[in-house]
Amino acid sequence: MMTVSDWISIICAGVALIVTVIIAVLQIRQSNRMEKFEKRQDKRDEERHQESVKAQAVSFISKYYKDRGLIPLCAIAAMYNDLFYYNREMYRKFCCCTKEVQNRILEYCDLDLRVSESNIYEKCLAAIESVLNEHFPDDKSVFYDGGKYFARSLEYYAAKPIPHQEFEYQNHITDVLANAFNSNDKKATPIQQLTIEYNFESCEEIEECQLVTVIAEFSAIYGNKNKNIDKSYGSPGGYDGEVIETMEDLFLLALFEIYVNLLIIKL
Repeated sequence: MMTVSDWISIICAGVALIVTVIIAVLQIRQSNRMEKFEKRQDKRDEERHQESVKAQAVSFISKYYKDRGLIPLCAIAAMYNDLFYYNREMYRKFCCCTKEVQNRILEYCDLDLRVSESNIYEKCLAAIESVLNEHFPDDKSVFYDGGKYFARSLEYYAAKPIPHQEFEYQNHITDVLANAFNSNDKKATPIQQLTIEYNFESCEEIEECQLVTVIAEFSAIYGNKNKNIDKSYGSPGGYDGEVIETMEDLFLLALFEIYVNLLIIKL
């Protein structure tokens, strides 16, 4: 027969169980409320973050609207070296943005280009050398020593005006390159022809840099066999009133053409 103490023990155990269940239910409810609260907080934080990203992107585009056609070159500047002190403020400011803001700027400009990698110079140099070697295996190379004359367009002469801005200068180079690429003649030597015509061995170094950089730009364009006609990467210096006026602009433009014509199609 159960004693009073036995009944007391049973009752205490039951009460303890009930209390434990109640506490567990309360803890679960509190945990659910905290989870919902945190989700609301996360959602608000994300909304604020997206608003901030949008505001920064819109502010950048508005500030540099006159030169908006150069925004693709901003992306190239960031992928070349975002720590480089560029001459043009627009490039510097773009490099100071987070990658998310940079890509939002590109998105708002309806560009398919994205800042997706860094230190692209070596890849671009290898790509342009490969194209020229493929089409003109017997031709002279102007990209020796790590493409020093190409790189010096930016490293030595970034702020300098482009020496030859006359239409005939670039037009003749493009004519020579276009004819050579279209001929499919493996024995053609358009680079050697241009170096002779423009006195490559004896002209001022900045002129050597310009020639090599323009050759890089248009060799990438003519050497692209798989153009992404359904993509919009921009056309810096082409349509929006912006001007390619310094060696820095010219270098980034050449790197842009190499990247979108020879590299991005492989990504």
